Amino acid sequence: MRIKEPDGSIAVSAPYIIPETEVIRFIRSKRPWIDKNRAAIIERAAAYPEPETRAEKEARRRDLKRRIAERLPYIEDVTGLRCSGWTVRDMKTRWGSCNTVTKHINLSLMLALRSDIELDYVILHELVHTVVPDHGKDFYAMMDRYMPGWKQIRKELRTK
Repeated sequence: MRIKEPDGSIAVSAPYIIPETEVIRFIRSKRPWIDKNRAAIIERAAAYPEPETRAEKEARRRDLKRRIAERLPYIEDVTGLRCSGWTVRDMKTRWGSCNTVTKHINLSLMLALRSDIELDYVILHELVHTVVPDHGKDFYAMMDRYMPGWKQIRKELRTK
């Protein structure tokens, strides 16, 4: 289950063998979590509306590209992880993505509104995917090695 930005809609995925009554029971059991986090997402969206003009959006894109160009080489040097290139994309449902074959990473324009530590987390997350394609124990071990406080940063990224 996840809450989508920016509108706060709820998406639930479950295997087909799980009865609908179980899915509904699960959703109801998570109601306090849903209410709290949905309100935070909607509030954040109201605080950071889409730019009113194309020029403002492009300015935000330029600023994010500058930040990435400053931070990515440092993170690559510290970790020894490398990407073949990167792109800023206007993604609405994810902070980043990685093509594990080409090792090219995409970073969401939404990161322009986030702190440097949150940007660093997403960059590292995608760089780790250049060598570990899934979210298994090896992935989390590398995240722990290079950014011990990543879990708290991820939590903040998801809830504020």
